[in-house]
Amino acid sequence: MVSKKFVLATAALAAASFAGTSHAATVLTSGDTVDGWKITFPVGIALVSDGPDVTLEKFAAFDNIEGLPITFVQVSASASPTVVITDESLTNVTGETWTGFQFLLANELPGNTAPAAFTGPVFAGDTAPFASQTETADTVTLSDGTLANTDTAKFGFDLDGGQLTIDANPATDGSMKVFDLKEIPLVTAVPIPAAAWTGLSGLVGLGLIGSAKRLRRIA
Repeated sequence: MVSKKFVLATAALAAASFAGTSHAATVLTSGDTVDGWKITFPVGIALVSDGPDVTLEKFAAFDNIEGLPITFVQVSASASPTVVITDESLTNVTGETWTGFQFLLANELPGNTAPAAFTGPVFAGDTAPFASQTETADTVTLSDGTLANTDTAKFGFDLDGGQLTIDANPATDGSMKVFDLKEIPLVTAVPIPAAAWTGLSGLVGLGLIGSAKRLRRIA
């Protein structure tokens, strides 16, 4: 069950973010389709889209360390080839100090193309308070830093702050692609491989990011 503390934190931060959101942005509801991808998430999640491309801003308040996933279900053979998160705010309300953070991809249904994969360092490598970043095709691990309970980390809000980009590699015909993006706070020195949670549920919630910079459309 989502705690009252989580609900209040999400509501307050989401409300603040509406004031800065550009007119072109759209607040998504679970099950909305954006450029050929149906995006689903549980109660407590809010995302902002800049229109036809899958270009998102995101806020996440974590009240536990189980991780928060978003599921992307391809519904069109002409679906956007990429998913881009331009900026993100992470608030720790778990009651524990984080020693790291992970972005994980799980390809639930691969379709007839290559798996969805991260491309390049996330947010131009500027992910303070975490000083180190390691990347594979399905896992990005942030380390060498701590985020105390009730503190917030913000990635990608500067104009040169980079972004998180996923090569979605949509299927061209036949069975469509399904993949999850999951974010997990770490409180130990041992990172979690993507395979450890593939196919598992455990959705808790994400919130809304206010637009701190102009969303960039996918070319």
